[in-house]
Amino acid sequence: GPLPKGNNVSWRGNSGMRDGFSDDAYRKSLVGGYYDAGDAIKFNFPQSYALTLLSWSVIEYSAKYEAAGELNHIKELIKWGTDYLLKTFNSSADTIDVIAAQ
Repeated sequence: GPLPKGNNVSWRGNSGMRDGFSDDAYRKSLVGGYYDAGDAIKFNFPQSYALTLLSWSVIEYSAKYEAAGELNHIKELIKWGTDYLLKTFNSSADTIDVIAAQ
């Protein structure tokens, strides 16, 4: 996705700005989330597991994150990933007939 405002990785640029868009009739923005293993694939199960562990670490060690000045940063990282996961699910559907994937 687009570079975050607090980007601290100087060599990173915008990435995957057209994720989820194709020439087919089905189009849904899947910008966001995290790539897996240094490639250009986003796997939801490993991503959701990693986000769960990050979330639990904030619950258990929020004072440590705060002392390091990283509490807001880790919350932004978790939100970025969970916002992506929510994009892949259509909560308004009565029946799930399409799973957004790339």
